[in-house]
Amino acid sequence: MVTAYRNVRGSLKVGGTEADPVYVIVQGISVTTFFTEDSIAAAAAPGPNTIVTQAFVATTFENIVLVQGSGTNYAKYLLKVNGAVISTKRSGPDYNIDFDFTGAPYALTIGDVVTVEEEHTSGTIDFEATIFGYA
Repeated sequence: MVTAYRNVRGSLKVGGTEADPVYVIVQGISVTTFFTEDSIAAAAAPGPNTIVTQAFVATTFENIVLVQGSGTNYAKYLLKVNGAVISTKRSGPDYNIDFDFTGAPYALTIGDVVTVEEEHTSGTIDFEATIFGYA
């Protein structure tokens, strides 16, 4: 139960040094400067079918911010780094999905390969996916 509200006006004074265990300096946000997209037509069931793949590129693609996928029917999307699934999403109620890392980008290291795959249960379906990132 809330009994009172407190207004804070002006700037909060923060102190500390780099030796402190919880010392953080935030200097702004990173801007998405990289994207790659691809599509597959008439992907066969059940999959998995790779939609798009991107390797770590120094000074260009070192952090994943957002991955978007869509298809002409429902599917399960797998976001992988070096072949290991880091996130799975199923489309519905529409045919689109987002793997959203805007609050805390997923950091890559040299040699990492990012892949978006899909799995569906019947028919042949068209799919698209885009990977957004920055250095």
